[in-house]
Amino acid sequence: MWRLLREGVRFYRPVLLTSWGFGAGIFFLVLALIAVVGSVRDLNAMARAGVQLPLAILIASLVAGFIAIGTERSENRVRMHLMLPVPINQVAVARVLLPTALMILGLVASHVLFALLLAIEGSPVLSPRHGNVDFIGMQLLFWVQVGLAVREVIELRHRVSWQGALGSKALLVTAVAVMAVIQLGPWQSAVLRAAGAAALAVLVMTFTVVLFRRRNVFTK
Repeated sequence: MWRLLREGVRFYRPVLLTSWGFGAGIFFLVLALIAVVGSVRDLNAMARAGVQLPLAILIASLVAGFIAIGTERSENRVRMHLMLPVPINQVAVARVLLPTALMILGLVASHVLFALLLAIEGSPVLSPRHGNVDFIGMQLLFWVQVGLAVREVIELRHRVSWQGALGSKALLVTAVAVMAVIQLGPWQSAVLRAAGAAALAVLVMTFTVVLFRRRNVFTK
């Protein structure tokens, strides 16, 4: 499993780095446009906006995760993995851990970058705002995993009746609803909200692994 994960991260590392580059480039382009059309008084606001650069890195990691999911499906790489002497359980776990690893790499890079920007701004490097970065990262990780889970629910629907897939659909919809509550709820602690989003992401990952293990057709 870990070998599959390492090879997957190595394979998609150029995609991740390219996504980071595009994300940072678009962010700085927007700031440059604001500088051109704005006034001198906007410079301080722009400096404060620069601290939001880690958000661009997180979104770029999300894009890289979806690219990985799409490539794995289009190139039938899952079937190639199943031809290896690796249990299906490990293939299933590695499949959900690959986009997770890309998101975690993006989260680590965002924290490092955020600490540097805060130091330049004059704020404490270990600012409580790091919790907000974690919360945003866990939300994005959740939505990446929902993309994988939806694919498995569609495959399940092809194998069983509509009623047979109803429970899986209901569980996925419930997870999305709980995430909406976490996002919009009155809780002030970003750390607790990040922990809740991470727990939901793990739940969806487990759900995806269980459905994948029950598949008997791996054409997609």
